[in-house]
This record gives sequence, C-alpha cells and structure tokens, in this order.
Amino acid sequence: MPAQRRRFSLHNLRIQLSEADALPHLTFLGLLTGFLGGCLLIGFNELLKLATVVLMPAGEDRFESLSDIQRFFLPVAGSLLILSMITLCRPNRRSVGVAHVIQRLALNRGRLPASSMALQFFTALTALASGFSVGREGPAVHIGAAAGSQLGQKLKLPDNTLTTLAGCGVATAISVSFNTPLAGVVFAMEVIVRRYNLVSFIPVMAASVIASLMTQYFYGFEPAFVIPPIHMNSMAEFLLAALMAVAIGLLAASFIKLQTGIATARKGRLAMPVLSAGFIMGITGVFAPDLMGMGYDTISDLLNESSYTLSFLLLMLFGKMLLTPMMTGLGIPGGIIGPTLFIGAVTGSVFSILGDTMLGIPNINGSFQALLGMVAMMAATLQAPLVALVTVLELTRNPNVIMPAMFVIVIACLISGRFFNNRGIFDQQLIVGGLSFDPSPLHQTLSQTGVASLMSSSFARCRLIPNPEEMQRLKYKNIEWLLYPDSNDILISSTHTTIEPEASRPVQIQATLYEALDQMNRQSLDALPVVSLEKSGRRICGVITRRDVESYYLDKLHLPDSELEKRV
Repeated sequence: MPAQRRRFSLHNLRIQLSEADALPHLTFLGLLTGFLGGCLLIGFNELLKLATVVLMPAGEDRFESLSDIQRFFLPVAGSLLILSMITLCRPNRRSVGVAHVIQRLALNRGRLPASSMALQFFTALTALASGFSVGREGPAVHIGAAAGSQLGQKLKLPDNTLTTLAGCGVATAISVSFNTPLAGVVFAMEVIVRRYNLVSFIPVMAASVIASLMTQYFYGFEPAFVIPPIHMNSMAEFLLAALMAVAIGLLAASFIKLQTGIATARKGRLAMPVLSAGFIMGITGVFAPDLMGMGYDTISDLLNESSYTLSFLLLMLFGKMLLTPMMTGLGIPGGIIGPTLFIGAVTGSVFSILGDTMLGIPNINGSFQALLGMVAMMAATLQAPLVALVTVLELTRNPNVIMPAMFVIVIACLISGRFFNNRGIFDQQLIVGGLSFDPSPLHQTLSQTGVASLMSSSFARCRLIPNPEEMQRLKYKNIEWLLYPDSNDILISSTHTTIEPEASRPVQIQATLYEALDQMNRQSLDALPVVSLEKSGRRICGVITRRDVESYYLDKLHLPDSELEKRV
C-alpha cells in the first residue's frame, strides 16, 4: 500500500505540473536541479584541478612551465582520447555544447540525453586538461541543462516542465563557473530559455541561489576574477572606449564567421579534424605556450594592471582569435565564453597602450579598458547585452561601471549584429547547420502547458460498441468518451455522436498541448486518448480534444472566437 500511495502522489504531481502556473512545485524542482547540477559542476571543476595538478605542478593554466615536448604531445594525446570517446558514442548522441542545448529545448521537447551529457563531461575535461584553447562555461551549460532535463525525464514529468528545469541547470552552470548568481539567471533566460515569465523565472532563480551557496561554501565569496576598484580617470577614455568597441564589434563578427565557417567546411567528418586540432594546438604550444588553456591567469593579470608589451598582447589577441574558432570548429568539445572574455580583455589593454602612445591620453586606466573590452566582446559575440552587463556588474560589484559598459555594449552589438547580420554565435551555429527556427506564438503558448491540465477523465473502456440502451446509460453517468484499447492504437468515439470509433495513436501524459495539436493535425482527428507508460504497461488517463486546445489558446491570447480559424 505505501508504494501504491507514492505512485499516485507522483502521478498527481505530474498532473499539477502540467498546468502553466505550477509555481510552487517547479520552484522545489528548481532547488533540486540547482543542487544536483551544482554537485556535477563542482565535481567537474575538482576533477579538472586534480588533472592540472598532476600535469602541471606550477598551477592551473601554467602550461609554460612544461617542456616543449610535453606541450606538443599533451594536446595530441588529448585529441586521441577525445576521438576515442566520441567514437564509442552513437552518432545521434555526439552533439554537445550550448547550440545543442538550444536546439533540443526548441525542437526536442527539452529532452537532453544522458549519454550526450556524459560525453560532454569527459571530453571537455580532457580538452581543458590537454591545453586546448577553449573555455569551460559552454560544457558547463550543457551539463547543467542536461541535469535538469534528466531529473524531469527520470520522474516522467510533463514535457512543458523540461525546458524550465533545463534553464535551472543553465543558471546553475553560470553561477558555479563565475560565482555570479544573477548573471546565471539572465543568461538562462536571455540566451537559452528565451521566455520571460514568473513561472520560469522563479525556479531558475532558486536554482541559481542554491548553486551559488554551494560555490561559496567550497570556493569562497569572491567571483571568478578578483577585480580591484576601477574607475575612469578622464572623459577622454570615453573616446578610446568607443574606438575599442568598434574594433571589438569587428573582432566578434570575424570570430563568429571563422568558427561557423570551419564547422561548415568540416561537413560532419570526425577523425581527421579532431586529430588536426591536436597537432595544431601542439605546435602552437611549443612556440606560444601562453595561448594554451583558458587564459584566466592572463585575464586576472590584465584586470590588475600587470604590464605586458604591445607585441605580446597582439600575439595573444590574434592567436586566440584564430585558435578558439579553429579548435571548436574542428570538433573539440569546449566552450567559447572564456576565450571571448580573454580576447576582450586583451583588446582593451591594447587600446589603453595605443591611447597612451598614439593619442596622448594621460593616466589611462588599463584595468578599466580591459574590463570594458571583456563586456563588449561577450555581448557582441553572444548578442546578449543584458547578460554581459549583469556579468560585469557582479564581477566588479561596482555600479559606476554600468554606464560605460552600456556604452561599449551598444556599439559592439550594433557592429557585430546589425552590420554583419549576426544573431549571436549559438544561433549562427544552428543556422549554418540547417536548424534555424523561429517558434510561432502558437508554439510558444501551447508548449508551456501539458495535456494533463486539459484532458477529460470522463471515459469508459469498452470491448464492443455499445447498443443504444447502453449508450443512454453511459450518458446518464456523464461518460463523455468511449475507448477501445488495441495492441497499438486506441479506438475512440464520443457518447454524443453515433459515428464509428476512429483509430488513434495515443499521446503520452507528459506531452504538451502543442504536441497534442500537432498529432491531431497529422492524424486528422479532433480528439486523442492520453496514456501513461508504466512498468505494468500502458494506462489510459483521459482524452484531450482539439476544441479544448483551441479554447485554451484563445483564452491565453484574449482573442475573440472569430480569430479561431485564423490563428489555429
């Protein structure tokens, strides 16, 4: 009996979560997602630290402490290991990264496979430990989103909750990566979920808070980059910041074009591109070891006004601009957020030197220009201005940077986005892969609610078509639908009509209203049975009708009945 009671309570939870406003339940699941995702990502960071301690006793990202032969063979060996792990995975489970997450949330009901998450976890760990010029935030986003999605799938929750739980995992990833909980929420909503409403926002915030608490418990209260108090020394630095923002807009557009161009030219090939990336990175490591790894140590130095020569900074700038798009385009499973921050910081430092030597601007604050370069490059590459602004605000904890940051974000985003027709690097990756999508208002509205919220439970299961007397008796009992279970289909008819039963492929109870409507259109039906797949077999739960779905949509949009045929 206790087991049966638990089963029914879980079934009731699924019914409640199918509603568009199941806020308390989603918030609890968001907290759980934040905890699970936080555990996974902290474990990822600890394993990466362990690997770097073994390979580089001098410290994380200190690849220059290795010998030339070690710096060459480390990426080569890493590419071989990555290739072997990818080969062991089924071809339809080899996609990883942020663009993959966006695609699955939009086109695959928010279902992220566990095998792809495991592949992302171990291949990204290998790539980062091997010194590839990639970031860890992209893999962290995939791992966090998959953790939330898997939680919903394991509990067999309605599909309309999976996107929100994946968004909770995304916020967890950014919160753990930078110790910036608010930036995690904004990144999840602006870049991944792309839906602002209370039902999505509150659970995502809850997940980010839990992840931030865990991060602060293990790593302290400081964000990823410790930045001293920064301010602008003169108004002339605004002119310099404007010139820098124009340059960063051009760099961001070039970065996107190069990355997507290389990925397109690869044409799905696996072995040679990955091995080529290993050899290219190995050769680079011999001659320019500072270009290996994420480059967080260089970013910290620039933000704390460490002095570098102009020639060194230009080498770092153009080296990173070529290496990161090349590595990710050739199939190395790493991220691009960290490298874009590196490129922005170096660009800002380059312009601070040029402003001093060529423009004669006195007392230029190099740290301030590096910080503005970071926020501008992040915003222009992702085409996510709010994410970049919130990130820099949380990193500096200084409201005085808001106005200058907004200034450079506007310029850089306009140059990269409008003049070069870029929609952000993740969208561009989907577009060149033939996976462009623009969800319609119908899709967006109906995907937020599950069929269980509207289905009718007034049905009777029959073996034979009832005679008129039996039909009257069923109507008297307020039975609306008759279901005739079959081995594959379910025959369905209404007690209010005299038509013969129609064969129908049932829709699962986890499905959204949009999926149900799409299935009705494909089968040319006006009603579908709803089933729950359990260990004991298929259990019929109710019936969902086209009229119920259409009425719900019109009610949400506050449209008159005359708009029914036009909109649906």
